Amino acid sequence: FAVHARAGVTFAGAESTVHGGDVGVSPGTAVTGDFAFDGGGAVASAAESAEFAASVVAAHDAAMAVRSDGHEMAIEIGGETFTPGTYRSGSAINFASGTVVTLDGRNQANPVFLFQAVSTLVTAANTAVILQNGATAENVLWALGTAATLGANSVLPGSILAGSAITFGANSELLGCA
Repeated sequence: FAVHARAGVTFAGAESTVHGGDVGVSPGTAVTGDFAFDGGGAVASAAESAEFAASVVAAHDAAMAVRSDGHEMAIEIGGETFTPGTYRSGSAINFASGTVVTLDGRNQANPVFLFQAVSTLVTAANTAVILQNGATAENVLWALGTAATLGANSVLPGSILAGSAITFGANSELLGCA
């Protein structure tokens, strides 16, 4: 799956593009908005979504577990630079409009970034996450208690594990899966 959620998936605004995977919802059924598939993909059946959802719930629970090596972070992270590690917010993770977040891999072999929030991830319009010095989208995880909203024209690398729903703003890009 490129995009999978428990309650619903909403593609807001102009047509969004789903790259290389399916879209599914379980136990909910709502997939709304204007979107197209690039490199294959389809809206998955209820049975396919339910099977996948069971494994996602286990992964979400594991990703949300409080880790002793985690660093507390501010709610607003726009303009910040992070090195490999686990970062958690007792509430939300927000990016102010027009800001950039940098993930610096410090030239490590496989730098991993885990971001945990009790509630939401909200990227405002025109925001971006920059990967540098070996950081890759495959090693970035956003684990959220509730929902994610990617604002218009925002770019976010990594995988999103959201507790309920994910909304993609017009021309937003997720370089990973959700």
